[in-house]
Amino acid sequence: MIFETDSEIQELRERYAHMEGLVEERLRQIQMPGQALIHISHRIKTMESIKEKMERKQDQYQSIHDMRDILGFRVICYFSGDVDLIAEQITNLFRIDSKRSKDKRKLIDAKTFGYLSLHYICALPEEDGEFSDLWFEIQIKTLLQHCWAQIEHDLGYKTDVEVPRDIRRSFSRAACLLETTDCLFEDIRNELAEYEDKVKTDIDNNSLNDVFFDRISLIEFTRKNAEYQKLLQEMAAICDARITEGRPENLLVQIEFLEIHTLEDMLHLIRDQHDLAMELAKQTLEGSELDELSSTAAYYYLFRAKLISGHYSKERIREFFMLTSKNERIIEANTEKIFREKLSVSELA
Repeated sequence: MIFETDSEIQELRERYAHMEGLVEERLRQIQMPGQALIHISHRIKTMESIKEKMERKQDQYQSIHDMRDILGFRVICYFSGDVDLIAEQITNLFRIDSKRSKDKRKLIDAKTFGYLSLHYICALPEEDGEFSDLWFEIQIKTLLQHCWAQIEHDLGYKTDVEVPRDIRRSFSRAACLLETTDCLFEDIRNELAEYEDKVKTDIDNNSLNDVFFDRISLIEFTRKNAEYQKLLQEMAAICDARITEGRPENLLVQIEFLEIHTLEDMLHLIRDQHDLAMELAKQTLEGSELDELSSTAAYYYLFRAKLISGHYSKERIREFFMLTSKNERIIEANTEKIFREKLSVSELA
């Protein structure tokens, strides 16, 4: 074994320190569909840690240059299914030492506790020149795998044989719960994707009776239902406003209050309250200088039309406005306005 001097080790550490920013910049090029990576962290081993590891593993290292984890990165994502997506991109960004890289997820056996991850030994592409001879480690973990690793590290145990025999079962139970939870979150994400596809198909086919309101169904209904979009366009035409993307999911609490349960219920509301909703819109929008109208604006007037024409007491109307405002003055003003409209409609009837 070649024992490098402290100055040689420090010189190598400094080269890694100059390279780590470049590696992080490359890692931040990783693209995840619809979401961002949670965290990218890195560390360079201390002088003491390098010397201790070389001494402890003399059979593996003939020189400090044989060590592949002086610089280590950790890439953390939400879901277990994303680990492979990230790994694929890492193989395109860096050279990979396939013999030393390990998919530790495949090494779990019945006696192993702890939570494992995907470890790559990497180097920059050879055309990068100056630092292309430096190898480093990238670990890819889910958030729960990261939590386990941090807790395990803080407790000071790396293998099951280090743990007191009476406590090993507790470690195993904790690891099992984390792994099960990780799998459940992945299943939930897949189920949500399948549900979203089904909702889109049901809306396209106008099969709305069995589709209940939630964030996904409300967003898709707002974007794709022809009758809602027609009403929205009619309202925008009142003041020649451009329609902008709103956040319909914020209306779910109001929809629940008004007992609009399915997309079919909303369709009936559009048909039943079209004329009154348009009249209310004209009172506000006609002659205004409004340039933009939110895609949720038609719901605003439909809900008020339902309050006016439905069997809602003044107190219930007040409760409706309390769902979205804590300002007593605004709540009272809206309540009085709707109740006056309600009395006016009743007198006309």
